[in-house]
Amino acid sequence: MQNLLHALRRFITKRPPDGGPPIFFMLLWLVYILFPIFSIGEQSLVDQWVGFPLIILFIVSYIVGHLSRKWRIWAVMLHLCIIAYFSWRYDEDFMYMGFFTASMIGLLPNLRQVGIALSGILLLFGFEVWHYEVLDRMDALLDLLPAMLAVLLLPFVMFIGRRSKLLRTQLQLANDEISRLSKQEERQRISRELHDTLGHTLTMITLKSELAEKLIVQHPERAKQEIRDVQLTSRAALKQVRELVSGMNTVTLQDELSNAKRILAAAYITMKVQGDPASASLSPLINNMLGMSLREAVTNVVKHSEARQCVIEWAMTPDQYRLAIRDNGVGCDLADKGPAHTGLRGMQERLNLVDGKLVFQSTKSTGSILTIVVPRVRSSSKKGEST
Repeated sequence: MQNLLHALRRFITKRPPDGGPPIFFMLLWLVYILFPIFSIGEQSLVDQWVGFPLIILFIVSYIVGHLSRKWRIWAVMLHLCIIAYFSWRYDEDFMYMGFFTASMIGLLPNLRQVGIALSGILLLFGFEVWHYEVLDRMDALLDLLPAMLAVLLLPFVMFIGRRSKLLRTQLQLANDEISRLSKQEERQRISRELHDTLGHTLTMITLKSELAEKLIVQHPERAKQEIRDVQLTSRAALKQVRELVSGMNTVTLQDELSNAKRILAAAYITMKVQGDPASASLSPLINNMLGMSLREAVTNVVKHSEARQCVIEWAMTPDQYRLAIRDNGVGCDLADKGPAHTGLRGMQERLNLVDGKLVFQSTKSTGSILTIVVPRVRSSSKKGEST
């Protein structure tokens, strides 16, 4: 049943290769072709032999015009010819078939083709007004004008909407590229810092430790001095690492809480926070790990839970930090090996760096709870350094 619903959802939302409205709604719009079919059915047998094949040709060109960018302008021209024939041969009301054509005009790839198609629409309207002497009948003119305006404006609305969507997509791609380049630059900066600062220091530690090993038997006092130099150098290296980490633009738990609020609100999921992470003095590393884990957890809630509420609980004890993300969604099968569980494995691997633990609980139709526990590291001062 779920596979059937998934296939139905894909069919309803599937769009043509070059954009445009979903194919399902494009086909659903064809229900209005019944009106011209009924009108032709009331004509003589000879007219029906001509009219029904033209209707079939009209429907085929409508579908091809929506699915194929290459043949779209020709489908529009064919539509205009068929509508002109029906309007001349049968009745002026066949002009309303122009709404089918207008939807294709809005999908034309450039303004030149749009201009050609709209010129054809205007000629068609001019023919209608001339052939049926609409200007001499005010009631007929008032009936025709709204349809004329709608057919002329609909392509512009669709064209502007598509251009706006294209610009938004390009903007998103540009932002993603900027983000990628920023990360690349940050990696290069860290690489330079490690090479310039730690490379020399670690080389010195290696040389002095090797020298101490050679001197420890014949010159123990000098070997002790070398070991003391190694200790001082290692402390300097530790300080350099801390300065490097503090200078990085790392993810923080507080920032990710603000981001989670925006992301969940965009998905129409209410967010409730219990506890105040800002009251904790988190080290940069643990702050980054918790922030990244919260980001992944909220992403899973939005993508997979179908929840309406998400509760983020923060607590800390003398021994540990605890972060829990709870939702009231559909839950999932813990034996599943899908993308969500791949993300959980990535979180656990990340938390292993700080001896953290991740617990995931979920039951069908009642939601999920993701609990992250990270031990608190106590520091004792000795000569100004943490242990």
